Amino acid sequence: MGGGSMLLNIIIVEDSEELCEGWQDILTLDGHRVHCFLNGRNALENRALIMQADVLVTDYYLPDINGLTLVSMVRKVRADLPIILLTGTRDPAIRESLSQVENAMFLSKPIRIEQLERSIRELIAASSKAPAADADKAAASKAPAADADKVDRTSSSPY
Repeated sequence: MGGGSMLLNIIIVEDSEELCEGWQDILTLDGHRVHCFLNGRNALENRALIMQADVLVTDYYLPDINGLTLVSMVRKVRADLPIILLTGTRDPAIRESLSQVENAMFLSKPIRIEQLERSIRELIAASSKAPAADADKAAASKAPAADADKVDRTSSSPY
């Protein structure tokens, strides 16, 4: 195994069982924990898993709901979860709406597993750099003044 690779909890939502299992096998061999779902609803029922996940990989076309619906529902549970959206579609409207999703990466199928793994790593690296700025913004918008903001942060520190 390559040095310094991180163990990730990965959720894959993909209605092709063959693809799901193939990816699961390879990602598991690489040391990740992978949960596959063949439709969006089953993934959504698993709230505990969503809370623990490091990344959600979902196809746009699912048998029950589309990938964007799934993403918006997952984000109600976990606003910060990095997401990889896969689609074989060439439809510009769909591609446009996929590109609007924050903290997400959009990949065209067919996709090689190496490309998927690289994208997962890049996405997680990018989203783990961001939190400090977000916290500042959130704190600043709630706090009436800059110095209240400082007091606020030390007293309610989660650490």
